[in-house]
Amino acid sequence: GGGGGHAMLTRMNESHAKLTAWGLGLLSFAPDDTVLDIGCGGGNTLARMAERVTVGHLVGIDYSETSVEASRAFNSALAASGRMEVLLGSVEALPFSDAHFDKAVTVESFYFWPNPSESLKEVARVVKQGGTFLLLAEIYERPDLPDTIRAKVDAYDLTNPTPEEFERLFRAAGFAQVETHFMDGEYWIAVVGRR
Repeated sequence: GGGGGHAMLTRMNESHAKLTAWGLGLLSFAPDDTVLDIGCGGGNTLARMAERVTVGHLVGIDYSETSVEASRAFNSALAASGRMEVLLGSVEALPFSDAHFDKAVTVESFYFWPNPSESLKEVARVVKQGGTFLLLAEIYERPDLPDTIRAKVDAYDLTNPTPEEFERLFRAAGFAQVETHFMDGEYWIAVVGRR
């Protein structure tokens, strides 16, 4: 049932909170931005962005029905007000017109994306010219990645690029400028692509 999944989402919200706060701090949101959260999980990232996007529109998308329901419940007031909607769907085929969003973000979901290079092109398609896409991950490929983490990457067949590979992927997808950011003492990465 959904109970275990819901507990997992609550844990995910908590473990990602610090990573998310750091990553979102790299972006300058306008109050009237239109923002997309890909793989919105338990809805925490949407709630954080809503504190800065005070009159704009926020959209979450996730391929898990449990996540969609959790995100809607976590943000019920915002959803009721019409400022936020959460949709079931995949990054492979985003149900939005071209150049729809000022900002797009994804937190801890890229590892699982089917067809990463094609999916990144799909993200670039829905981001406006001059708009920004932020990718956040708790780990990335680096020589000193602990064996315990590397074993999980292999076991789950996660997509875990190096910073250089991230830059190449983003540029190939249509992001004109790409920056990578790191956190001292952590294996975190933030990749910021601008259209």
